[in-house]
Amino acid sequence: MPTRAIAAAAACALALGATAANATTYDFSTLPQGTTVTPLTLNGATFTASNDPGGFTVGPNGGLFSTLGASVLSSGGVAATLDIAFNTAQTGISFDVGTGDYLPGVFNTNDSVTVSAYNGSTLVSTQSIIPVIPTASGDSYPQGFFSLASGAGFTSVVISASDSSGAESFAIAELASTPVPLPGTLWMLLSGMGGLTLLRRRVAART
Repeated sequence: MPTRAIAAAAACALALGATAANATTYDFSTLPQGTTVTPLTLNGATFTASNDPGGFTVGPNGGLFSTLGASVLSSGGVAATLDIAFNTAQTGISFDVGTGDYLPGVFNTNDSVTVSAYNGSTLVSTQSIIPVIPTASGDSYPQGFFSLASGAGFTSVVISASDSSGAESFAIAELASTPVPLPGTLWMLLSGMGGLTLLRRRVAART
């Protein structure tokens, strides 16, 4: 009887406490400066670049984006898109972003960063933000924080930027994603199976 009680208590505790999933972070500062997306795999995610002969490169911020931290992943051209494929389904993604609105003598308006999330080839969510130039920092480049939470799990995202004249270059940092949590019922099943296995071993040992 005590063994059964312990197994049941463990199953309930795991079922109640295991439904939340921890975020996965992708720290570009851990990579050698100058690392290029050709593609690049980091913490179970694969980064590839589209529409950009220069690719995306890990490098120092250089003071261009006061809100992005010391190391950024930035595009080499204005038509670039960044594709990220995850090895497990995700429900959320977030990152700091800055756009490279640096046409000589001209600053276009309404820079926009868009993330489209896919489950296989099916679009499950899309969201955009309009970064702004920080007023207190003296920066010349629009910056912002992007966060997408999806009701449906996704396995890849496509990140792009544009302004009033078309496609725009951009840089990201402090990227994180949230895996789809393991259902509580599955945790209960696995825990119950473990409890039964323990019980059988103890019974076998007594006989």
